[in-house]
Amino acid sequence: MSAKTDPFSVQGARRVIVIGHPAHELAIYGLLQRHRPHVVVITDGGGEERERQSKEGLERIGLLERATYLGYSEASFYDGLLDRNDALFARVAADLRAVLERLQPDQVFCDAIEFYNPVHDITRPIVLRALEGLGEVPLYEIPLVYQKPAETESYEIQRVPEACVDRRFQYRLTPEELAHKTHARDHIYLNLREQAGPEFLVVTPEHLALEELADAAGDFPEAASSGRVLRYEWRANVLKDEGAIERTITYREHFLPAVAALVG
Repeated sequence: MSAKTDPFSVQGARRVIVIGHPAHELAIYGLLQRHRPHVVVITDGGGEERERQSKEGLERIGLLERATYLGYSEASFYDGLLDRNDALFARVAADLRAVLERLQPDQVFCDAIEFYNPVHDITRPIVLRALEGLGEVPLYEIPLVYQKPAETESYEIQRVPEACVDRRFQYRLTPEELAHKTHARDHIYLNLREQAGPEFLVVTPEHLALEELADAAGDFPEAASSGRVLRYEWRANVLKDEGAIERTITYREHFLPAVAALVG
């Protein structure tokens, strides 16, 4: 399969979606309805309610029986990055590998590296570690949210940046798929609505009706070259200055070493 092959042009492929937080599946809720992959959720997203809402969202479209929740706490991932706990992420990858060995996927999809949240970004290295020795399984990224380079703070929701357009695939939802997605956003994934803020709430039906993926082939991106801002590091510094947190996760001192420990 070439790097630019549309994953959904392959008929009958066994597909697995791997996401860091519950509710990330909403980004491709239409494609989930259409292609019915298996879904693996790594962390609890910060609490039982977010996981419960995720299960309700998947049950509504008949996918809950095809979902696996690994149940790691979100807090353990932040601590693992701060403390350079490589053993934690190796253990997560081993748990994920056991699931992938059982499912034998032909294709895997995971959270994109977008520099918005390090728990989102560490998903792809965990997936790569879990896939080692399982053959050449194409990997695709699911865009969630990133901060745009601009004078004022602004974000792009569930889109591949123009800097990565050569790796992008786009899919137009049917009216029925969009209706299910809109209902899920407005009535099921309420925790996500609260956390994502106004940018998420004002997304138009036209925007929701177009879902995007990107081929994950190649090196890990740098923020600037990918058309994104290193948001989580900037936001952590703000919170530290306000006294809300004591330590900050940085890209070079925490994220990159964790990646190196996972995939070299």
